[in-house]
Amino acid sequence: MTQAGGEGRATRKRLSLRLQVISAMAVVLSPLLIMGAMNAWSEQQFSQRIRFHELQQTAQDRFRQVDTILVRTRTALRMITAESADFSCSEITHRMAVLDLPLRNTVRFDADGIVTCSEIGEGVVGTPMSQLEWNDRMRKGVEAIETSGPRSRVLGDPSIFMLRRLNDPQGNFAGSIGLSMSLVDIAARLAEATESSSATIALVVPGGEVIGSNIMAGVPMEWISEGASLNRRIHHLTPDQGPAMDIVLLPLRTEGLWLMVASPSPPQRVEGTLAFLVPILAYLAALLAASWIADAMVLRWLERIRIRIQDMRSSARYMPLTPELSRAPREMQQVAEAFDDLTSRITTHESDMQRALVQMKAAFREVHHRVKNNLQVMLSMLKLQGRGEPLPETQAALKVAAHRVAMMAAVHHTLLNEGNLDTVEALDLFNAICNQVDEQKGWVEGGRSIIPDVSPGPLPADMAVPLGMFVLEAVGLLCPDDDDADVVLHFDRDNGNCRLKLTCGRDGTGGEGEIDRDTSLFLSAFARQIGGSVSVENGSETEITIELAFFVSHMAPTELPN
Repeated sequence: MTQAGGEGRATRKRLSLRLQVISAMAVVLSPLLIMGAMNAWSEQQFSQRIRFHELQQTAQDRFRQVDTILVRTRTALRMITAESADFSCSEITHRMAVLDLPLRNTVRFDADGIVTCSEIGEGVVGTPMSQLEWNDRMRKGVEAIETSGPRSRVLGDPSIFMLRRLNDPQGNFAGSIGLSMSLVDIAARLAEATESSSATIALVVPGGEVIGSNIMAGVPMEWISEGASLNRRIHHLTPDQGPAMDIVLLPLRTEGLWLMVASPSPPQRVEGTLAFLVPILAYLAALLAASWIADAMVLRWLERIRIRIQDMRSSARYMPLTPELSRAPREMQQVAEAFDDLTSRITTHESDMQRALVQMKAAFREVHHRVKNNLQVMLSMLKLQGRGEPLPETQAALKVAAHRVAMMAAVHHTLLNEGNLDTVEALDLFNAICNQVDEQKGWVEGGRSIIPDVSPGPLPADMAVPLGMFVLEAVGLLCPDDDDADVVLHFDRDNGNCRLKLTCGRDGTGGEGEIDRDTSLFLSAFARQIGGSVSVENGSETEITIELAFFVSHMAPTELPN
């Protein structure tokens, strides 16, 4: 199992139970929300289709009316041109009057496209038609031309202009007859025929201008562009004044002319709003219910357990949890019972451990006390033996052995007073060692002493005796009894790297301070015992230093009960 996977699971476990329940319910209920949203969208689309068909039906009715007008006008114009090529403009207008068409003017053109007569506006007679290109097309055989949108030359209003070719008896091009119908009049007739008072019927000419509506002046060009007739949908437009409008456009059978049916957009139906809101409200209600259930059934009881555990940390007495959870669900009561049983066992185990630690402390103190007593007996025997020895060499050896035994006794006395099993305070240890050296050397009365400079902190207890013996031997090597200089003991540590330095002054006339073989082996043995190394610095003429370097890992002391 990779570390990244373990960290990922640890991150997921940090999510609270309430959030887990809500997340699970959110995932489970998501299809309901999606289905509700799809249903609401379907309802809205259905309403749009119904609205479109309503407006399109009105548009189809008006489309047939406009188409009837245009077809009757084309038919009448074709019959007139076929019957006689000599009709005047007045005669043509008189014949067309019986059809009740929205005519504005009748114009005749000769073969060169020059106006020969006009029913309205005699001033245009003798002038060429506005688009001589139409005359050229008819000369080439085009029978009829229709266009919408251009304003009448005489009246200046938008119109539909129909132009039809005239032939002489030999069938040659002899001119043309043009009829103009007012788009304003056509739009007015469409509005009169509309049953709905709210619907607006108008015409849209090329360029997007709306004819016959006092609500809107134009529509966007993309609504009447090429291919727009295939886009069967409702357009929405908000005019400068008035409500938003729903618009349907149908192309008429005259180039560039569109029929527009507009009606105010209906207010949003309550059913549509509810179709959107009900799934959302149901979704939120389900999440709220899931959160409440999780809180009522589980979370509040877990909170009581957590508070009780916190109280237990600050109190030496534990109160059973089961009575407080008597109204909780059965599963939570089982958890409380298991917790009480486990706590009872732990309390019993802790009591047993406390008694065992007390006995262990007594045993350790008894061991150190007996070792110290045995060493004191050995010290007394060595001193008695030394007094009875006639040879000075034997007396000196016994004295050295006595000093070593006394140092070990002093170290065990320090360990006896420590409150920890496996550590000893460095400051207490080195103070006891220095006091023992002063006492053995007789420096207390003579004014000379060994000065400790120690950084406090715990040291392993099994290093205490080797360190005491090392200091005793090093002082005996560096500091002769006839020297008056103080000895400095310096101890510090840096992240477990420990250094013990002994520095003693010298008069500069002594030897090189070389370590004899036996003493070197003796000090090296103590250094190896604690995993360290020994070095000597004797380059200075005024002092000499011996250093012991060793490593101590971080350790938490084991406290003994009082």
